[in-house]
Amino acid sequence: MKRLFLSSIVTLSFFFAEALYAQSRTMSIEHLTTGQSYFNVSVTDSGLLQGNYPGWCTDWNLRIEDNTVYNARFYSSLSATIPSDVVDHPEYLDEVNWTINQNFVGKTSPSGLGVYTIGDVQLTIWSLVDNEFDSSSVGEFSQARVDELVARAKVEGANYAPSCRQLVGILLVPTHPETGSRSQNVMILVPRYHFPKCVVPDSDEVE
Repeated sequence: MKRLFLSSIVTLSFFFAEALYAQSRTMSIEHLTTGQSYFNVSVTDSGLLQGNYPGWCTDWNLRIEDNTVYNARFYSSLSATIPSDVVDHPEYLDEVNWTINQNFVGKTSPSGLGVYTIGDVQLTIWSLVDNEFDSSSVGEFSQARVDELVARAKVEGANYAPSCRQLVGILLVPTHPETGSRSQNVMILVPRYHFPKCVVPDSDEVE
């Protein structure tokens, strides 16, 4: 069943890119200090993505305000045709998808480095896909834990493809409704079974 999924990933990536871009969407965010993610993201969507989702930042350099309704373009992180201004290092999106599916926040480091925090995971994501960032906005973190997660992602997450029971990162590119200026890019975590052509077989194991 895994082989069937992997063989269809290229076809699905094109489907996701077309289906996501075609819809009219707005979004708003709330920064979180507790829970399992950096943002709570609310999406108003005429298509597949209406709802509330956990989210992470993929572009430290820009700002985004809580409870402001932004217009947004959306791209699947599985797409092979993500525009160059959406993420600095799309070659590491497989590793990011692996990271978001491990549910690290609240788990204990196997190396005895303590409990993983929202800040650890956010810095891991920036380390993988962003050229410029710092730790000023992430709250509690440990650089040793971040280094551990980045190293694991690059080994265990290389060529990772989420199953239909797992999460896929959808990249949101927001613009301010009044000025039209770009705001901070966001990744929401969406179950792959929300999308057509993704059927959950009984033997599709989830770690």
